[in-house]
Amino acid sequence: MTSVSRGGDRAALAYATIIRNRTLAGVSGPPSAAVIQQMVDEIHVRCPQQTRFKCRRLAHGWTVEEAIDHFHTMCDREGIKRRGLSERSWREWEAGSRPDRDYTDLLCRLFQTGPVQLGFAQDYTPEELRSAPPAPPVLDMITVAADEAGAHAERAEESELGAGALERLRTQVIWVGRRYVSEAPLPLFVEMRELQERTRRALERRVHPGQARELYFLTGALCGLMANASMDMDRRVPADTLARAAWTYGKVAGHAALMGWARGMQSSVALWDRRHGDAARYAEEGLTHVRAGSGATRLHMLRARSYALLGRRGEASEALREAAGARAEGGGDELHDEIAGEFAFRPAKEHYYAAVAQLQLGASAPAIESARESLSLYASGDPENRSYGCEAMASAHLAIAHLMEGDTSGAEGAMAPILALPPDRRIGSLGATLGASRALLASRPGGEQMAGQIEGFCAVGLPQRARHAISDGRSGR
Repeated sequence: MTSVSRGGDRAALAYATIIRNRTLAGVSGPPSAAVIQQMVDEIHVRCPQQTRFKCRRLAHGWTVEEAIDHFHTMCDREGIKRRGLSERSWREWEAGSRPDRDYTDLLCRLFQTGPVQLGFAQDYTPEELRSAPPAPPVLDMITVAADEAGAHAERAEESELGAGALERLRTQVIWVGRRYVSEAPLPLFVEMRELQERTRRALERRVHPGQARELYFLTGALCGLMANASMDMDRRVPADTLARAAWTYGKVAGHAALMGWARGMQSSVALWDRRHGDAARYAEEGLTHVRAGSGATRLHMLRARSYALLGRRGEASEALREAAGARAEGGGDELHDEIAGEFAFRPAKEHYYAAVAQLQLGASAPAIESARESLSLYASGDPENRSYGCEAMASAHLAIAHLMEGDTSGAEGAMAPILALPPDRRIGSLGATLGASRALLASRPGGEQMAGQIEGFCAVGLPQRARHAISDGRSGR
């Protein structure tokens, strides 16, 4: 029997996943037998140490347990008496043993192919008459080479989780957090979830205390990003659950900045959920962990917004002043200032938050000034820091401030860039904010047309896209 290392198994699964995802993206409906055979051949080219029988299962995307379930289902469907097929027998066949004639026939039925294609018989066709397996695509070779090198480097280290593997995870968390500023949330949520599965699996291995702290921090940071994405998709309960998980991971890791950021995320969820007292308490508690720098500025801004909605006007104004003081005091931390990306709280976002708080205090003129300053900073800043979501929200609040001033044309000008956003970037909070401006517009002379545009805009956005994707996933389409 052939013995295959755990590293070889992981590499084969990685290659098979890449090949299967790329191949299925180019076909509509279930793959045909020819498409399956194409994937089997390509997987075997990548991983010649694996048997063709195993490559066949990987091409179908099944685990061993799922393959056995499909085997029994096939027997029931075709009126064949079930066999006592065990996981051990299946794994022995994948390792190189050959089943008896009865099982060979049933496995050929299951995979709709012959014993040669499963590696259970010799093919004596002359070489010149055989069809060659497809050559691997050039572009995919880059991904495969990178994954192969990364996997080999990880196996080469003595510990179960080497420094190279941990650095790789950290870098990928940083990248996904920075890409969130400019990319659509739904595909990134899927990527975050897969990345978090890797950090959690790494925690199940034998790791050093320092490595465990880093993994808990990375897992918590991903919870935070997923909470943010959930809010953008208008899923507040999952957002709150993920934010709480981020706080817990931060506590286990002893990471004060993550704990403070997570409480701020819970405050933001509570604000949109109209739990203004909870929002204030979460922001206040966050400040016990983050007392200075941009992280504290964010929490003071959340306090200001909460106090304004609670009617505590004096405390809201004081919180706005304390926010400016926290930034002026200086001091940075790993999460807000080094990893940054979606975790950053730059001056452009601070001015957008200020505009929101000022509107909630009924001060439309200062809100216009703050919103314009926010938009100016986004336009003149580094492109990689230009958050389309926050920029759109600043424009939305600028429009509302203009409407409060009775300036319909100013509101229309502020709305123009928002209405151009594609549906997958129309985040949930933007739809809720525009809903308020729609009511204001409809009450103004000549505002009915734009109110109708906003209604159409809000009807097709990210929350609707997310619900449709989830519905499709549940129905198996």
